[in-house]
Amino acid sequence: MSREDITLLKESLGKEELLRTLDDGEYAKTGFNYRSQATHDAIPAIAQIYLDRGYFLEMLTCLDRLADDEIFRLVYAFNRFDRCERHALAIALKPPQAVATISQIHRSANWFEREVCEMFGVHFDGHQNLKRLLLP
Repeated sequence: MSREDITLLKESLGKEELLRTLDDGEYAKTGFNYRSQATHDAIPAIAQIYLDRGYFLEMLTCLDRLADDEIFRLVYAFNRFDRCERHALAIALKPPQAVATISQIHRSANWFEREVCEMFGVHFDGHQNLKRLLLP
């Protein structure tokens, strides 16, 4: 993501410290070029900006931090096909807080959100088909 894209993302969301660049050593350790945090209500706008800039949703997962922090941490990973430029975006949710779906923006989110809902009970507002994938 160019400096211009990062500036646009920060300005669009009104967040000065939304994205931070990691040094090469961090990339070798984490596999991400950028890591950021956002509030749960910002994810649809962020997902749209990534799509408009040529990124796809590589994965979405959930970390159960209930014992330590009393939250679930959703981690979205965005990447590009033309060059490897991985971005990790973390969102903290305090159960039973829900997050808006991005399945209308990134089609791959449909499956990821269903899996997170099934395994962790996180609800995605506006998702059209939160049916179970694996469990009865």
